[in-house]
Amino acid sequence: ALGSVTMDKVKKIDVMKIHNDMIHKKRLQPATANKLLIFLSQAYHLSHEFDILESSINPVDGIKHFEENNERQRFLTPKESKRLIEAVKQSENINLQYIIPMLLLSGARKSEVLKAKFKDFDESQMLWIIPTTKNGKKRILPLTPELYTIYKQIPQDSEYLFASSKTNKPYITIYCSWNTARIKAGLADVRIHDLRHTYASALVNAKRSLYEVQVLLGHSTAKMTQRYAHL
Repeated sequence: ALGSVTMDKVKKIDVMKIHNDMIHKKRLQPATANKLLIFLSQAYHLSHEFDILESSINPVDGIKHFEENNERQRFLTPKESKRLIEAVKQSENINLQYIIPMLLLSGARKSEVLKAKFKDFDESQMLWIIPTTKNGKKRILPLTPELYTIYKQIPQDSEYLFASSKTNKPYITIYCSWNTARIKAGLADVRIHDLRHTYASALVNAKRSLYEVQVLLGHSTAKMTQRYAHL
């Protein structure tokens, strides 16, 4: 929508319209629409820093973000987890039987698992070293016996744990195979991110402190971990 417009010609009303259309026409989530404002704001900030544009030019100023509701929490019960594991074992995507248990047993983000390399696993110290996380920092997770068992079952056909047979690179998406498996397990409402919530709830129920949960999940602030305080 703005691709052919130079930055000094972008109007606030244009940004507001695109931002609004993302919700009301494209039916996107508020968090997705707000990323437009975050991206543009940073672009203009850099243009001022590098003296490309005058500091008075920023069409994003004053535009309100849509209210985001990221409080949805869905925890799998042990029975539901078992059904899900059985369903992924039957998936046509042979890697799904390893990916989903790894997510459940580590609390890692989907992108962290999909991009994982064999060299990231230190078997001598039983650690999984995630070199770059969402926060841009390295994170270290304990390689528990259960997680290690799954790890050792993964065929080493590539430098990546889970590489596409077509590109030999990490999967861009596993949605189709994941969606088929969750529906087969009768868990159509479960998102992949809910596996991370399930891991966190298991930690809290095992009487681990919120600080430990924060470190293991790689939350940058304690506030992000407070959503599990009620458990």
